[in-house]
Amino acid sequence: MRKIFTSRVSLCLVLGACALLTSCSLFRKGPKLYAEDIPPKAVVRDGVAVTLSDQKLTLFKEGKKVKDYSISSSKFGIGNVNGSCRTPLGIHAISQKNGAGQPSGMVFKGCKPTGEVVDVDAAGRDPVVTRVIQLAGLENDNRSTHRRRIYIHGTPEERYIGQPASYGCIRMKSDDIVDLFGRVHRGMPVAIESCTQATYLAAEQDFSKGSIQVPREAVAKLPVDGLKPTHRYRARKMSRWSRRGMASSSPRFKKRKVSGKNTRRLALRKRSQ
Repeated sequence: MRKIFTSRVSLCLVLGACALLTSCSLFRKGPKLYAEDIPPKAVVRDGVAVTLSDQKLTLFKEGKKVKDYSISSSKFGIGNVNGSCRTPLGIHAISQKNGAGQPSGMVFKGCKPTGEVVDVDAAGRDPVVTRVIQLAGLENDNRSTHRRRIYIHGTPEERYIGQPASYGCIRMKSDDIVDLFGRVHRGMPVAIESCTQATYLAAEQDFSKGSIQVPREAVAKLPVDGLKPTHRYRARKMSRWSRRGMASSSPRFKKRKVSGKNTRRLALRKRSQ
């Protein structure tokens, strides 16, 4: 009986250790969130393609691969819902580039440099650094991409590049984002797909696939941060403030305000007497 009991206990300990090692390895590598290796319906001939299954960003020119980079997409998976912290799929366009000339590791907040520089893999720090490439969705399913602030940007947590670890954005190493920053421009198409890079490259060779292009009209309508408010908004805002200013400067308001002060002064005099 003792031998049977000890053998069962040892078996349970071995199984528990195996389960613990498996869970630790999964936690370290991250969940496999982008397993669907579905070929794209249309491909980018001149632009950027992000393939989430193998965490790659590929730059194309005239249908040929120019360069590829390792990236890190959302650890929560694929999605377009506000607050989901997921990476959106579909066709996008570069709406704005921020950070030209800034040093590597410069921290950005609201797409503006803060003056703080963070080292690679700095402990306890996970800001947006080095460069920021803003994206705008061009399809009905991903129209919220710009409002959700989904960027391609640098990250100090370079140890996680190559696996899902972000909160929706496409993260890159600082050296890679600097190199990509100089190769792309406003209006360039960016396709985010759930397939692998090999599947996307095979689709590039299939000339029956459509070519993704961003028309000039669509480029002109891309959102740009930092613009002044529209005339309608400015007129509405100014009219509200002008009403307040007119009220404070009107003789009636001044008279009421002065009479109130005089009343308090008279009351204080009577009490002192």
